[in-house]
Formats: sequence, C-alpha cells, structure tokens
Amino acid sequence: MSELVDTFYAARNLLYLGAYSQALANLSALTHLDSDQELEKQALQCRAYIGQKKYAKVLDALPTATSSSPPLLQALRLLAQGLADQQQNNSDGGKGAVVVEKVEKLVSAPNNASLTNPTFAVVAAQVLANAGGSEQQEAALKLLAAHPRNLECVALTVAIFVRINRADLAQKLMARVRSWAEDSPLAQLAEAWAAINSGGDESGGSGKYADAYYIFDELAQASSVSTPLLLNARAAAKMHLAQYDEASELLQEALLLDASDPDTLANSVVCASFVGADVAAENGREKYLALLRDADSAHPFIRDLDAKSAEFDVLAAKYAKVSN
Repeated sequence: MSELVDTFYAARNLLYLGAYSQALANLSALTHLDSDQELEKQALQCRAYIGQKKYAKVLDALPTATSSSPPLLQALRLLAQGLADQQQNNSDGGKGAVVVEKVEKLVSAPNNASLTNPTFAVVAAQVLANAGGSEQQEAALKLLAAHPRNLECVALTVAIFVRINRADLAQKLMARVRSWAEDSPLAQLAEAWAAINSGGDESGGSGKYADAYYIFDELAQASSVSTPLLLNARAAAKMHLAQYDEASELLQEALLLDASDPDTLANSVVCASFVGADVAAENGREKYLALLRDADSAHPFIRDLDAKSAEFDVLAAKYAKVSN
C-alpha cells in the first residue's frame, strides 16, 4: 500500500483540499501503472467527480456492477447513486434504503478481501454515514475502526463524531493521532474540524476557533490553491469568532469560484443573519436561501430548516387554539 500512497500523494492531498480539477489533472498525468495502481487511480478520479457533484459521470464510468467487479468500484457506484438520488430529493422514496442495503451486502460478503483496503472502507462508510440512521452510523464507525492508522479512516471518523454531536470523541481521537500524523494535511484538516466543533475552549473562550482558522489558512497558503471547501472552512471559523464581515468576504470569494456551491450558499444564509438586521440583510438571506433551494433542495441545511419550520407551525397552531 505504500507504493500507492507515494504514487498518489499529490492527487490525494488535492482531493482532500477540494481542488478536484487539479486532482484530476494530476491523475491524468500518471502513466505506466500496474493493475492495483490503475484501480486506485480510477477510484480517485471517481471520487474527484463525486466532489464536483458530477454523479452521472461516475455512474456512466462504472456500469451496473457485477459480482466480478472490484468491490471498491461497486462501492463507489453506490456512493454516487445515493448522492444523485439525494440531490434529486428521491432519497425518501426508498432508493436510499436500497443503496444502503446493497453496500451492507457488499461489506458482509464472505471472504471480502477488500475489507483490508482502507479506501474501500472509507467509501462504504460514506454510503452508510450518509443514510443518517444510528445503526448505519455505528456500522460506518466499525468499518473505519479496522484501519486505525489510516488517515482517511481517521478523518471520516472525526466527521461522523461531529455529525452525531460527539465532538469530545473527535478531540480524543485527534489527541492520539497527533503522535504519528501531525504534519499531514489531512490530519490538520481533521484537527481543525474537531476544534471548530468543540464549542470553544474550556474557559469559554475562542482559542480553538482561532486555532482552526489558522490551520485552514496555513493549508490554503501552503497548497497555493483556493477552493470553496477551504474558503468555507475559514469562513466558518470566522463566524465562530464573531468576525462576520471577514467571513462574508471569504464567502463572496467562494461564490466567485462556484456560484452554485450548496455549502457556500448555506453558510452565506447564516452569515447574512449576523451581518445586519436591516432590509438589505433580509433580502440577502432570502436570496441565498432561494439559490440554495435551486442548487440542492435536499441539502442538510434546507432539510433542517424545513423541519424546524414545520415544528414551529404545529406549535403555533396548538397555542392559537389555546388562546382562542
């Protein structure tokens, strides 16, 4: 596995930083690879397309998998299919459950040698984690735990801990990782995300938020790439530090790179809520919210907002009856 890591080191780091086009260009330049390396190259290309939300391109590149197809490619197709269904807001129609069922069957297949491949574990765990259920989250964490010294598995574990509101576990995990992977860009990203979701520091200050910002900023400068992912990360840290004007500038820069990036639009809605309370600020929030609904109506921010809006309507109707 060390040869694969060495061969694809630059492409992997570009992928982690959200520089998907640059990662694809780097991969295209790699030739004279053996069969294992060709498989890894194809997997990284598919992951870059998934990062660009070009799910159809992945599905076209990976025809309906058969039992003879490499499990890694089968898992990648299921990841792309699940995200495509979610993007089209079809995940509640049973398609999401089918995708999860297929990846669970793939993981539990007898003599599945791919379970020793951390890339397979990461892709399969992403499918399970995206399902959102507690059982699927637990299954994803179990898959990743089999590769405790693989940084991708560690980083996804941190992301899942954050998603289930266990930032304390993310912090403990990163404390162990620092001893062997502190200088890795991916380790730094995971460290920053664990910090930004920690709720400040023990004294109630903003030290960890500042630390997260500096990590994101250093990664952007060291890599010489500017991506919506890094700009959003820096903006999120700035919002936690109550530096909303600076956060807004970073988000505007991200929108120049990709005007329809859902995460940028979601963060812009939040940031606009803090920048001001006048008519212009309200119009800004509504504009970004409308753009987000057009770009990704199934985005977690939209789902959470709609769920809370529905809950409010139910409570409002309840108290209206009481008052009458």
